[in-house]
Amino acid sequence: MTSFQQIDIQLLKWIYQRPFKRSWFIKVLIFVGDGPFWMLVVFFAALISQVSVLPSAAEQSFALIANLLIIGLVIGNFIFVPMKEKIHRRRPYANPELQKKLNIEIVNRDPGHGSKELESFPSGHAMWTTLCVGIICSQFGWPAVITLGWLVPVMILLRPYLGVHYPSDALLGFVLGIIIAALVVNIAPYVAELVVTLQQHLGAFYLLGYWMFIALFLYKGMKSWLKRV
Repeated sequence: MTSFQQIDIQLLKWIYQRPFKRSWFIKVLIFVGDGPFWMLVVFFAALISQVSVLPSAAEQSFALIANLLIIGLVIGNFIFVPMKEKIHRRRPYANPELQKKLNIEIVNRDPGHGSKELESFPSGHAMWTTLCVGIICSQFGWPAVITLGWLVPVMILLRPYLGVHYPSDALLGFVLGIIIAALVVNIAPYVAELVVTLQQHLGAFYLLGYWMFIALFLYKGMKSWLKRV
């Protein structure tokens, strides 16, 4: 066993053996880290952007956030799903050899999101959280960093703590989230420019098309998510 693998499983053991209580806070974190939550964020950001009582700059910011999150989530899904399907890494709770080696019993503390035993690598919760928090923080700055930034390290620790991922699964999810977020943030000016062009050329039809696109995104996103749980 390589040094990295040894560190990975020993870190898993240390994290998992912290005192556990299925509190409402843990349940909220599990929900916040998953795809459906961030799809709801997309929906409400798009909805807020249409509220006429907001200043024009605020409307544009929320609209851009919605668009960037959609792009990031779609890119993430195209990378994440094939990795889950092709890299068959057994989850810690479903790996009796690992538990024997560590001399501990690991149970699935998140049966609602970690039931597929061979889909440990990478962590979707860590990736989605890092990706979406990164995009939001890039647009709203330090207030968003202070409000949401803590979710990223907490999510990286939460998944091994629940017995459904190795620390390396969560760390790769974090790295993927950072890379995709950076890509999306770099194309943000072009996305904003494209939206303005479409609004100018399509007029009232832009709003109809936009909400049809949002509805399609939510439908396809939920359909993809249901295959993963």
